[in-house]
Amino acid sequence: MKILFLGEIGPGQTSQMRMRALGRLGHAVEGVHTVEAWTRAPWLKRQVQRRLQRGSVVDEINRRVLDHARQFHPDLVWAEKQEFVRAETIEELRALGATTVHFTPDPYFSLEWKRTRLMDDAMRAFDALVYCKSYEREQYQSIGKPTVYMPLGYCDEVHRPLASDDARWNCAVGFLGGWEPRREAFLHAIAATGIDLKIWGGYWEFLRDGRWTPRRQIILRQLAGKAAFQFHRDELLSRAHQGGEVYADDYARALTGSRIGVGFLRKVCPEQHTTRTFEIPACGSMLLADRTEEHQQFFEEGKEAEFFSSHEELLDKARFYGTHESARKMVAGHGYRRCRESGYAYGCRLRTVLDVIKQM
Repeated sequence: MKILFLGEIGPGQTSQMRMRALGRLGHAVEGVHTVEAWTRAPWLKRQVQRRLQRGSVVDEINRRVLDHARQFHPDLVWAEKQEFVRAETIEELRALGATTVHFTPDPYFSLEWKRTRLMDDAMRAFDALVYCKSYEREQYQSIGKPTVYMPLGYCDEVHRPLASDDARWNCAVGFLGGWEPRREAFLHAIAATGIDLKIWGGYWEFLRDGRWTPRRQIILRQLAGKAAFQFHRDELLSRAHQGGEVYADDYARALTGSRIGVGFLRKVCPEQHTTRTFEIPACGSMLLADRTEEHQQFFEEGKEAEFFSSHEELLDKARFYGTHESARKMVAGHGYRRCRESGYAYGCRLRTVLDVIKQM
């Protein structure tokens, strides 16, 4: 099958991983990097056109999608997180003979700042909607299009055990992800025990100097949701923070080197699982994550992963597995095998979804 893939397909992006997985399933895949047009636009132009959801950049994105489709003649268009593709563009893709499918790895209806008027309209034009947030099932179904649930997963090309002799990647407990008030409080408690903690991710920088800026205020307020937070310095977390986001092999090295990988879920929406749910055990680390029904379905607690529901439980389990290496290795090993044997890789996820779509 010929698949036109629309998404943010730059290095290290999960969209690129899913696009490559489709190719490894035997499909002829052509990608359109729909975010690239934004990167070439000046800052002010980006801000204005994103807010208005119209202008030369939005026109270019839609034009490029149609140009690729006319040249490639796809059987299927797989569109990921396409906030600026217009409904008429989707209709024209369908008129060209392509089945159109939309998927986003993010919450859409639960976070107002993730939504756009264009995407709300375009969703009604797709042939099928694939979603990964079970708590948004009713909103997707209310659109009146066929829906398919596809949990998130991991990329077996990237997320695999990748040990390093470089000490910067190795620690007792590691967290890869952005700042949030609850995460800050929990990770500070871990660091305060003396456990070797490392953090990679965005928006932790303010803890180095505690300085307020308008930009930080806007970003942190958005990330915090309704939770309270303060600008302050935190020497423990400043030392733990290794820098911003890491990608590809460095991402795998950081997860592999973290003997225990913490899998926090965001609290601005009712998350049940994320990509780290699978990436951490796929890299050979022991998953220690928020206890949810979906987490407990994906991994057997106490055997293939460990979960927590409170600050105290997180600390207790971090301490225990940090000092009982054989027990930690056993859980990590079982979690790794569960990922491999239960079809959590993107290729397996996508094969199942495509089989369902073919029968619609």
